Amino acid sequence: MKRAFNFLLYSVFLLSVLVSACKSGGSEGSKIDPKKSNEHYLLAIEFAQYSLFQNSLDEFDLAIKYNPSDWKPYNKKGLIYFGTKNYTMAKEMFQKAAEINMSSTQILINLGMVEYMEGNKSSALSLWEKSVNLDLNDNDGKAFNNIGNIHKEEGELDKAIEYYEKAVSQERATLYINNLADVLRLVGRVDEAEKNLLESIKQDPKALLVHFNLAQVYKGQNKLDQALASYTKSLEVNPEFLEPYFESAQIYMTLSDKESAKTQLEKAIELGVSDPKFKELLDEIAA
Repeated sequence: MKRAFNFLLYSVFLLSVLVSACKSGGSEGSKIDPKKSNEHYLLAIEFAQYSLFQNSLDEFDLAIKYNPSDWKPYNKKGLIYFGTKNYTMAKEMFQKAAEINMSSTQILINLGMVEYMEGNKSSALSLWEKSVNLDLNDNDGKAFNNIGNIHKEEGELDKAIEYYEKAVSQERATLYINNLADVLRLVGRVDEAEKNLLESIKQDPKALLVHFNLAQVYKGQNKLDQALASYTKSLEVNPEFLEPYFESAQIYMTLSDKESAKTQLEKAIELGVSDPKFKELLDEIAA
């Protein structure tokens, strides 16, 4: 295994040298060559998979150099900048991609994500709404899900359900099902919420938020044992997810089991929870 890892590092070093050599290739590098562009594009994607982001960006630059009319390297560069929270450069790359390909659903979704992260919710919503009307055959539910998120944040829960349902109809992703179920719970449609969450758990047993939201459904129905079991499942997926400790402590308090409530809160505090409600409830138990 060590030998294979060393070989990978050696290969990356050689590829980096090749990148530098290509950069100094003189007038030949200015010729349009779609085949060479694609080679650099694929190498850039491979670098990105190993989190070698600067190498990846360099390769995308070479892909653009050999074929500046291809929108895909611009879009992928934008995704790397977005992932590293350089939203200014991400927007610039997505906009360049859009100038070349005005009919790409994905570019509009990506531009909307930048606007959203910069706090421009109305611009993000406009871009996502445009994207879902651009290509009715696109089976990607991201835009519908994102629109649903904004309606949920604004308290427009019926609208949120409408768009989450559209997202799920496009793609039965765990995230979309979970989002739909959470809003169904909030509007009192708990049976539908439970059904969707149980289905989602079958699809992905390690979906942390699905277990948590199922616990919330059971808690709202006063099915406290089932709620505790689901909170425990969410903690099995990630013991550092702190909210289940507080929710479990509240249930133990309802069951007059102060010792178990105390144990849950102490675990969260030991993990470094910053929300004062944990300490306040622990103080209440000790009083």
